[in-house]
Amino acid sequence: VVALSGFFMHLCLGTLYCWGAFTPYITSYLRKFDPSLQYSDTIIVFMLTPAAQAMAMPASGMIEKKIGPRITALIGGVIFAAGVAFSAYATTTRQLLITYAFTFGAGMGIVYMNPITCGMKWLPDRKGVISGIVVAGFGLGGAFFNVLGAYICNPENKQPNPYFDEDVADRVPLMFMVLGATYLVMITLSALLLRDPTEEELQLLRTSESKSRDLEERTAINPKLHPSLSKDVDLAGFLCDGRGYLLWAMMIATTMAGILVIGTYKTYGNQHGYSDRTLTIIGSITLVVNGAGRLFYGALADSVGFKMSMIACFSLQALMVLFFVASTISPILYCLVVCGTIANYGANFPLYPTATAEIFGTKYVGQNYGVVFSGFAVAGILLKLGLSADFLSYETLILLTSFGSAMGAIGAYSLTSSWWDKKEI
Repeated sequence: VVALSGFFMHLCLGTLYCWGAFTPYITSYLRKFDPSLQYSDTIIVFMLTPAAQAMAMPASGMIEKKIGPRITALIGGVIFAAGVAFSAYATTTRQLLITYAFTFGAGMGIVYMNPITCGMKWLPDRKGVISGIVVAGFGLGGAFFNVLGAYICNPENKQPNPYFDEDVADRVPLMFMVLGATYLVMITLSALLLRDPTEEELQLLRTSESKSRDLEERTAINPKLHPSLSKDVDLAGFLCDGRGYLLWAMMIATTMAGILVIGTYKTYGNQHGYSDRTLTIIGSITLVVNGAGRLFYGALADSVGFKMSMIACFSLQALMVLFFVASTISPILYCLVVCGTIANYGANFPLYPTATAEIFGTKYVGQNYGVVFSGFAVAGILLKLGLSADFLSYETLILLTSFGSAMGAIGAYSLTSSWWDKKEI
């Protein structure tokens, strides 16, 4: 029940990934008030939303310890929905940053880890599966709300040139209001189902499978230097462990490719002659694959361990991204490459919380993963700087993100190295 509750909550949070589909409508609407505005100006909203999310996540973990997952999720859901609804009144990029990036993002950060942490308490031996089920909603949400947004703003499938006319753009406030109301209802109903298990319930649910797997995953780690083997590590202990910083750096490197593709696939496809409807369909398919990838890699992490799952995912991601630019020769090929890229990108989000929980324990996973997740926000900021740099072409950025994924695979390999036994920060 907790996993399904989290799934529907994340279904709403996953509209972060709708930006690639919504940006032609939103940018066209804001151009009514500032005709000089371009897509490269409004993408900052998408890039900074994870920053607000990351800043709120450690605080969410602390709040959850005080008042429980249900009330914390309800508070976050109200903030999240209000940010979207108030975006209907934004007429500048700066105002949209306040409502959609910071308010929407902060609400997302408060809600995000609650169902995952709660689910891990119910099923401590199935951390990967729990993470996968919950965050699959994050990926699938974009698939549903992409279509809803397009239905509201562009029911006649008109084409931008490169921006939409007022008959499409003027529907953006209505889209924000409908989405905000929908999110509020869905998150509220889902949050009411969240609760931590009692000690008696934990005894009934506990199995011994994780003990042998955890031991195998950590055989190279010295428990004297890494107390997570015998107890849960709080935020202070996490910040004194080099593996925490490695996970943070890996998060930056391995999420860049997906952020770039999700944020630009539609405008890039428009530039190569694909229709708005075709790109909306492609976007919805890729976000379904995003959810499926999260489920697959979450289960894989429980089966073969987070390290091998990360190595496989990040290596495949590095190869897939290399084909992105050339894939525009065919809409089918373009869809396949975007699908592959986003499927592996989505895998970051069950794999990193699983790795954080396995290495540092589940008690403080909400706070510790909040730090790791901030790397996602840093990745977005770095990409914005890269897109704004005159000396970097789009194609060069694509190659750099492929390199980052490859570096992530190397980092994953070293997570359980005995080298960490000699290091203390």
